[in-house]
Amino acid sequence: GERYELRMAAIPSAGTSTIDLASAEPVSKADWSQRSLWSVHQQKASDMLWLHADARNDEQMNLWRIDLGKPLDERMPEQLTFADYVYGFGFSEDAQTVAYLARSGQQAPYRTCLRLLDASDPKRDKADREVVCDSPELRFTWSEPHFSSDGRHLYFNAQVDDDRNRVQIVEVDLRSEVPKLATITDPKRPRTFANPLEGWYGEWLLYTADDQEFGDLYAWSSKTRKTRKLTDLHEELLGAAATDRGILLAHGTPAGSTLELIDPKAGKLLGSASAAGHVAILDGHGDRAIWSQESPTQVFELSQARFSSAADGSLDMQTDRLVALAPELEQALVRCQAERVEIPTFDGLKLHAFLLAPREPLAGPPIAMVRSFYGGENVWTDYDQILCAAGITVVSPAVRGSSGFGKQFQALNDRDLGGKEILDLFAVARWTAQRLAIGHERIGVYGRSHGGYATMRALTYPHDDANFYAFGFGLAEAGFSDIVAFFHATNIPDWVVLEAGDPNVPADLAQLVERSPVNHVERLDAPIFLLHGGNDWRVPVEGSRAFAEQATKLGKPVTYLEVAGQGHRVEGDARIVETWQARFDFIERVLADRDADAK
Repeated sequence: GERYELRMAAIPSAGTSTIDLASAEPVSKADWSQRSLWSVHQQKASDMLWLHADARNDEQMNLWRIDLGKPLDERMPEQLTFADYVYGFGFSEDAQTVAYLARSGQQAPYRTCLRLLDASDPKRDKADREVVCDSPELRFTWSEPHFSSDGRHLYFNAQVDDDRNRVQIVEVDLRSEVPKLATITDPKRPRTFANPLEGWYGEWLLYTADDQEFGDLYAWSSKTRKTRKLTDLHEELLGAAATDRGILLAHGTPAGSTLELIDPKAGKLLGSASAAGHVAILDGHGDRAIWSQESPTQVFELSQARFSSAADGSLDMQTDRLVALAPELEQALVRCQAERVEIPTFDGLKLHAFLLAPREPLAGPPIAMVRSFYGGENVWTDYDQILCAAGITVVSPAVRGSSGFGKQFQALNDRDLGGKEILDLFAVARWTAQRLAIGHERIGVYGRSHGGYATMRALTYPHDDANFYAFGFGLAEAGFSDIVAFFHATNIPDWVVLEAGDPNVPADLAQLVERSPVNHVERLDAPIFLLHGGNDWRVPVEGSRAFAEQATKLGKPVTYLEVAGQGHRVEGDARIVETWQARFDFIERVLADRDADAK
């Protein structure tokens, strides 16, 4: 509905009973369509629910708490920390202490400190204390601090020299009068993630990391301080969670996923199962683990894996489906027919893509739209399904730089933002035109965030380049048009350095200026629709405003819609309907004008 409610339901302990989401108990009356909620943690002893959230959809993330013991009308989130930004938080094993990473500053370089908060009485005087802060050589970043079993040490993520390709797990000894950082991962190895799992196996800290191409499971000993590699995966690691019986791990490709149970002591495979869609491992507890599955033709399914010993001594894994949509509802929501395809690009590289055809096509020549970034994923997305419901064909490619195909493929656009990834889009558009036998005027390009930038860049790319393709129109949402201004305004400047370059380096700066769409609006020939939330901090709204203003000044075909009070996404039924009506009005107007010109 118009309001988004956070609800809670009990998970069945055994058997095949399902969870009725409609009868789940409301947690509070807070409207989460008006603010961001990233994670929750139930503190059972005190009946408190802790939240990583903001107040107004601007991603100024902090820690909040809801007292579940109060009547529903009194259960409003209470703010406990007041940092400019909190990266993540974690509880000690006795749930009495919260560790969190608090960042200060509205622009880089930020200062981030590890802080400890008394979870039993977080509002008392001196309940919150600073432990250690980062340095230019080792910057703290997004992660959930992980306590040792005895509560004496903490483990979390840091980046070497602010480099997203050099992520480390660092250790802090809380007993030291002057706590210092010790790196437990190999700082010589490039990696983009290193995530500790909840819980310990004796002396072993388990974590996932992509030291190798696709990511693997590792075990680090707090006694020997040495690391063992427990898996050797050859496709994308999708997640892992610890249970009493082993580590449930998922890996896969867009063709499907595999679930495996791994013995954390020896790395031995204890059991496996396959799944047709994209799997996410959500949590593990006792002898159970919770996981979800989706695909372009499956909206959502939540399952529980339970482990027991079979009569012959082997491990038996039983799967209970906890949540699934009613068949008639899922049929109504799945409006695309999905086909996996390979599309050759300008340099011979083959790109994975999904061709999403509408179940009920429009009469006459097709209309097609190409996703500009974050495409090719084996998931159900409301955006693509709504386009299919309108009779529009969607081509969703994994252009270079996309995740899911290993570190090398993901790194192909590092420091090349707006370069070869855009040429990939042009190649996909040519393939689409040939496959559907339509002209360029009926092919649009669309995307949000990085994809919003890529859409603006594609429409303002040098037209005399041999690879240029003249899209008929574009939809750019929550995108940035000036890379340099974006670097100085965003809350993720390290992403800009990784993807585009450092504006403090003259050679990089020149390329950033050249590849900023706002500096080339004179090249804009195709109509463009811009959409942005007024409270967006990740990609500040000024980027879309500047592009729209410049396009209007030059008499270029631009339509701009700004949604007040919304952040990086637009939420709430009325606002979602408003924005979709605006999109469709724009597309209909563009095609009507083209048809009139043709006559």
